Amino acid sequence: MVQETDFPTRHRIDDLVTAWLADADCPGASVAITDDTDLVHAAGYGHRSLDPELPATPTTRYGVGSVTKTVTATAVRALVDRGALEVTDPVATYVPYFDAVPGEPVTVRDLLTHTSGMPSDDLDAHVLAATVLDTDLGVSLDDWSDFEAFLAGRSDRRLTDRQRFLYSNSGYVVLARLVEAVSGEPFREFVDRTVLTPAGMTRTTFDVGAAAGDDDVATPHLRAGADLRPATYPDHFAFEPIGGLLAPVTDVAAFLRRHIDGGSAFGAALADEAYDAQVVVRTPVGGEPVGYGYGWYVRPFDGDRLVGHSGNTGVSAGYAGFLRERGLGIAIGCAAPPRRSPETLAVELLADLTDTVLAAVSPRTALDETLDSLTGRYASDGGFHTVTVERDGPTLVLVHETPLGGQELRFRPRTLDGDEYTFGTLEDDGSETVAEFFPSPEGVDLLVDRVLVERVDGGTEGDGGEAPRATR
Repeated sequence: MVQETDFPTRHRIDDLVTAWLADADCPGASVAITDDTDLVHAAGYGHRSLDPELPATPTTRYGVGSVTKTVTATAVRALVDRGALEVTDPVATYVPYFDAVPGEPVTVRDLLTHTSGMPSDDLDAHVLAATVLDTDLGVSLDDWSDFEAFLAGRSDRRLTDRQRFLYSNSGYVVLARLVEAVSGEPFREFVDRTVLTPAGMTRTTFDVGAAAGDDDVATPHLRAGADLRPATYPDHFAFEPIGGLLAPVTDVAAFLRRHIDGGSAFGAALADEAYDAQVVVRTPVGGEPVGYGYGWYVRPFDGDRLVGHSGNTGVSAGYAGFLRERGLGIAIGCAAPPRRSPETLAVELLADLTDTVLAAVSPRTALDETLDSLTGRYASDGGFHTVTVERDGPTLVLVHETPLGGQELRFRPRTLDGDEYTFGTLEDDGSETVAEFFPSPEGVDLLVDRVLVERVDGGTEGDGGEAPRATR
């Protein structure tokens, strides 16, 4: 258990959140931090509404977007625990979807882990266009028969050559339909009875209309260029199981507590595999693989696992996640889509709360520090070659000059492990030029296009210091 006295001061948490809001260009957010038994911090920051200006509070309701998928997956888990279905069951056994796709039958597990092989069908975009933007993209999704036709018309696009992680909103809509077919209850009612009520999520709802009448609900904001304008939350039957929950962070924190203890309240059948990576989603440069379990992303965190999910409705955002071993969870709600994922704030806070070096658990932070440490001016012995290294986002720009001329090349990182960092760029003829950096306590050497140069000034590691590691 994490005791409240183990936490940094509220002032430190407030500073981190306030700085993140400014960097993410987000008008307001609420943050709740919980251990395995109690809520240890909850606060609102900035504004939940811009016109009129109203403050965000610990109990402000937000559209948390795809955080909803963790609830949908938990509902499926409850049915498995009751023996009503197995994750290996073909979905078409219960509902009329994916019954004519190429390859082996699509299973419940395939949908939970986004490994059905079905590429994106842009369901969320069609729903958001119709409900928020009042724009017709030429796709009818007025009822369940339309949804069935929508999927059937794309069934031949399935990829079957190997397992892939292909994030599928439609897959989670089908899971909700499966919940209804197996339980005999409407999806909302089953979720409320088996997930929301047991977790004590008394202010959480799928009902956009009811939430709109709440005195403490965030106004959804749509980005229009550099501006934010008031909007409406998506209100559509197909959006409910993929991103339709409206909840305060205090409720989401209560939901996390039930998962921190192994999720036994929702059923013991999938207590381990639900939080384990069932498929690799991506591997950051210089980092460890990020995976996906049953409704949760799973990423390494300083010998622990951060199990969580971000969400974005197009007009709001959210995050829910917890450290599996440390038993520490964070819930975030945002009053507009931030320019940085709320997961980045969660990682910053968790790193601070656990006294962990941020670069050790944030691949992007590690990459930023590494790239900064390599910038500067390099020269060959005798000075015939000079190379200036500058940053441009996640790339390095190398300007190589000699008395006979020069060239500019852009390099992207390839490996950031061990005692050398390699970057590559594609030439016009299709070949790759590689730049290799060799950091040491004495400085940094660079080998590019047969030329070895050493840094003579610049960088961020200090005089003669060793460049920081991308992984620690």
